Amino acid sequence: MLAGRLVVSITFLLGACGDDGAGPVDAAPVPVDIDNGSCGSEIRFTGEYVDWDSHKSFCGINEALIEVTGGSMDSTAPNGRFDLCIPEGATTQLDVTQPTAASQCTVQPATYTIPTILFAQKAVIQSGGFFSARSFTTMRQTSFFTMVGAAFDPTKAQVFVHIDGPERTVSIAATHGTTQAVRSVAASDWVAGAQGIDVFFPNVDVGSGTTTLTTDTGAIGTGSIPLVAGTITNVSLKSN
Repeated sequence: MLAGRLVVSITFLLGACGDDGAGPVDAAPVPVDIDNGSCGSEIRFTGEYVDWDSHKSFCGINEALIEVTGGSMDSTAPNGRFDLCIPEGATTQLDVTQPTAASQCTVQPATYTIPTILFAQKAVIQSGGFFSARSFTTMRQTSFFTMVGAAFDPTKAQVFVHIDGPERTVSIAATHGTTQAVRSVAASDWVAGAQGIDVFFPNVDVGSGTTTLTTDTGAIGTGSIPLVAGTITNVSLKSN
């Protein structure tokens, strides 16, 4: 398995060549030969599951269970990394079982309790896109929604979008609260707005259970995404 990890790491590094993060990439990402390791005909899905404010002080969520319904699963490492096999389809929804222990990322003890799903997309994986998902503790949920200016609504969905590559302006079709964004890797905090490398849509109307995600300029992974009441949907895109 170690050899497989090295191959994937090298692939990601090579895929990043020619882009200094300050402007458009030299060319649109193309599908890469992903090393599936022991996944066989399935797809190897790796990424990270980290604390809400990891742009300020990186901190993984340890011992969360990432699981394909009725399929494979993996527990996150202390740095939040996971690595498992998913079905060889265009999209796969994975459920997160939050760790029972208090967060290692907060000074005051707090736990992650909000239901969370990951929305993996074959096109993003094959483009070399890195999947980064987030969740907040119960205490941070309260303080964050105070900043948003609206109470957390358990009847609505929550959507977190990570952009691997240059920032994008992101939008969704469903009605939602005031969008928040992390503008860059050097950003000190969340700010109101829809342009960044991490964008969050609070209190999204669930409607029929899906919405359409778009960006202002090209990105792989846009399109229909799932919405579940009281749940964070995590999606990662690849800038092109």
